[in-house]
Amino acid sequence: MRATRYHIIADQLAAQINGGNFLAGDRLPSIREACRQFSASVTTVQRAYRELEDLGLVEARPQSGYYVRRRPSPAPTNPALAPATSEQTTAPRAVTVNNTVLDLMDRCQQPGLLNFGLATLPPELAPVGALQRVFTRLTRYHLREVIAGEFSAGYRPLRRQIAQRCLAAGFQATADDIVITDGCQGALALCLNAVAEPGDTIAIESPSYLGLLQIIESLGLKALEIPTDPRNGVSLEALELALEQWPIRACALMPACHNPLGASMPPERKRQLVALLARYQVPLIEDDLFGDLEFAPSRPLAAKAFDEQGLVLYCSSVSKSLGTGLRVGWTIPGRFFSRVRHLSTFRNANGASLEQMAVADFMASGNYERHLRGLRRNFLRQLQLVSDCVYECFPPGTRLSRPQGGFVLWVELPDTADAWQLYHLALQQGIVIMPGSVFSPTGKYRNCFRLSAALPWREETAAALATLGRLARDSGTFASS
Repeated sequence: MRATRYHIIADQLAAQINGGNFLAGDRLPSIREACRQFSASVTTVQRAYRELEDLGLVEARPQSGYYVRRRPSPAPTNPALAPATSEQTTAPRAVTVNNTVLDLMDRCQQPGLLNFGLATLPPELAPVGALQRVFTRLTRYHLREVIAGEFSAGYRPLRRQIAQRCLAAGFQATADDIVITDGCQGALALCLNAVAEPGDTIAIESPSYLGLLQIIESLGLKALEIPTDPRNGVSLEALELALEQWPIRACALMPACHNPLGASMPPERKRQLVALLARYQVPLIEDDLFGDLEFAPSRPLAAKAFDEQGLVLYCSSVSKSLGTGLRVGWTIPGRFFSRVRHLSTFRNANGASLEQMAVADFMASGNYERHLRGLRRNFLRQLQLVSDCVYECFPPGTRLSRPQGGFVLWVELPDTADAWQLYHLALQQGIVIMPGSVFSPTGKYRNCFRLSAALPWREETAAALATLGRLARDSGTFASS
C-alpha cells in the first residue's frame, strides 16, 4: 500500500505530469522548492523524485535538476518496417558455428575498427570511476578475504543482493537458491549440462544468441529452431507442435530484449510459455541477460515469475550493464540446483572473488540501480538515432527491428542481399557488423545482420552507418537471384 510520505508526493507529481501540467522537457521544482511546497524533508523529496525516475517519468540531469522525460514515440505499425517472423525448421540439427564465430570475434577485436558487430558495453558507458573506488577500498581492507577464497555457491553478500533484485522481476529467491557463475554464458553452459546429455535436442529461438549456439555445439547437443516474432518473441504455437513431434530435452530462450531481435514477450505469453513447458515437463533455461535494460517504466516480470514447479533455470549477469570483463553471472536453477551446484564446484571460481565482492558492493550502495537508469536512457536515444540513420541511408525495402530494451538491432536487407559480402566490404572500410547466418545452426538469414547501437553517438558513428548504407545500395552486396 502506497501510504508513505514520499510515495504520496511521487503520486501527486505523477498525476500532474500525466495530466499535462508538466510537459516533456519541463524542469520539476528544485529539491528545496519541493520541500517547501510539500512541507517535507530533503530526504523525503529525494526519494519521491527517485520514485518518479524508476517510473520512467523524469530524469536527473547533473548540476541541473529533474526534468520530465520525453516519452519514446510509438513503434511503427507498418509491417514492412519490421523483419519477418522466421520459418519452422524441419528437424533438429547439429550446430557447427564455433570456428566461424571465433574467427569473427578475432576480426572484430582488431584495433582501429568501428565495431557495430559485438554486443558489448563500451568503456565510455561503464561506471569506471565508481567501480575503481570500490576496487580500491576492497583491495585495501578486504584483500585477506579475497585471497583466502572458499568452496561455495559464490560470495554470499552478492547472492543476497541478487535475491533482493529478483523481487522486481516478480519472483522470490534466497541466497541459498543462487549459484554464482562465470558470466551469463557460464550459467547457460552449467544449466544445459545439468539437464541434457550429448545428442539431446534443445529448442531455441530463430535467430538465436550466437553464444548459446557455441555452448550447444561444445556440449554435443542438437538445436531445433522455433519461429520467433520480432516483437513478441518465440511462437508458442510452433513450440507446441515441436514438443508434440520431437523429444525436446529443454528450451533455451531469451524472453526479454532478445539478442539479436530485441523482442520481449508480454507477461501473459511468458505465463503461457511456462505453463506449456510444465505440461510437457520440459525445463526452460531463461536467459535474462538484458532484462534490466528494458525500457518499460517498471522492470517487466521474468518467465521465472510464473514457475510453480521449479522447471525454470534463470540465468543472468552484469556483463551488459557493467562490462564484459566483469565475469560475474548467476543462475537460479530451481529443482536442478543440486546438479548445477555440483557442476559449478569444478568449473567456476566461486567464493569471495574480488569481482563478486565489487559487484555486491556496487549493488548494495544503490549505485547499480542509478547506473541502470542512465544506461536505459542512453540506449533508448542511441537506438532511435541508429534506426533513423538506417532508414535514411539503406536500400529501399530494408526492414529493422524495434527493440523494447537493450542495444542491438536486427537489420533485414532485401531478399537478394548478401550480408557476408557486406561484412567483407565494410571491413575494408574499418567497419564491423555481425552477419545474420551465424545466429542460425542452419545458416538462415543470409540477407540479415546484427547491428549494435551501444557505440557513443558521434560524427564518425553516423558517417560509418552512412557508409554501410552506401555499400548495401551500390557496392554489389546483392546476390544473383
